Parts: sequence; C-alpha cells; structure tokens
Amino acid sequence: MKAKYLGTAVLALALAGCGGKASFTVGGSIANLTNPGLVLANGDDTVSVPVGATSYSFPNQIGYGDAYDVVVKEQPQHMTCDVSSLLGSSGTAGRTETIDVSFSCSQNTYSVIATITGMTAAGLVVTNGTTTSPTQVANATTLTFPGIPVGVAYGLAVLEQPTGLTCTITNGTGVMGDANRADVVIACVPNT
Repeated sequence: MKAKYLGTAVLALALAGCGGKASFTVGGSIANLTNPGLVLANGDDTVSVPVGATSYSFPNQIGYGDAYDVVVKEQPQHMTCDVSSLLGSSGTAGRTETIDVSFSCSQNTYSVIATITGMTAAGLVVTNGTTTSPTQVANATTLTFPGIPVGVAYGLAVLEQPTGLTCTITNGTGVMGDANRADVVIACVPNT
C-alpha cells in the first residue's frame, strides 16, 4: 500500500519538476443497472451510463491535488443508485493511483394498500403470491403489502375468510407502477 502512495507521489513530483501535472481518471463500477437514464456528475463533467454497464469513467481527467465529488445527477427510470464505495464519493486526486467511486442500483419498490370494509370478525388472511399477510383482527381497516418492485405483477387473493364473513377483493391485481397502489378494496359481508 505504501509503495502505491510513494509511486503516485514520485510521479507527481517528477511531473511537477518538469512543469507538468499528473492526471487522474475518475470512474468506478456500477452494479445492477437495468434501466436507462443514469447520469453521473463530477462538477460540470457528466457521463450518461448505458443500461447493463458495469463501469464508467468521466471524459475529463483531473489534476493532482484537485478535488472530486461524484454525484447522481439523474436517477435511472424506476431505480435508485447509491454510492457503494467504502471511501465515499469525494476526495482529492493523488492519494491513490486510481479514483474509484462505485455505485449500486436497485429497482424502486412501493406498497399495495388495501382498504378493508365490513370486517366485524377476526381471521382474514390475504396472499400476494408467496407472501401471506398476518391474520387480520376484527375491525381492521387497512392491509399493506410493502416492497413490491416497479414493473412486478401483484395479485391479492383471500387465503382464509374471517369467521362468519365472506370477503372479496376489488382492484387486487396489476403491475406495480411508480407509486403506492391504494385503490384496492377488500369488502367483507356476513355469510347468509
């Protein structure tokens, strides 16, 4: 590790003695970028990162001793990318031979929120694929299925009916968009 710093320092001093200045490329790795639209910025220098890219670098290099601060200027569609580098996204060129600011991206997630009406007894259990709700108590008024990624289909179904009631679901299927889905209704009526 000391040799790496020493080599960089020697290079910088040698270039400075000749009137030059060492140049550094700012870049890094990208993980899980599956949607378009990611734009990174280092000051006025920007780079658009294509879908599926696993690395990036800015077109302009920076000089020894210059500061860098890599930020997400525009998030990709339906995703959020955050810095995953242990040393963060900012610093000063020259401490290491390479400037590596890495990012990890994940699909945004939202909730399906159901309004429950007529729930006078306990026992309602609803499922969304392999995810099952806890048993609902009497007089429950809402039920939430969180963490559904944008673009993923959901489908709520009654797994267990409450005692003495029959519950049906309206608007319980769809594909998750860019906001919570709150128009689902679970209507319960007494058995006849």
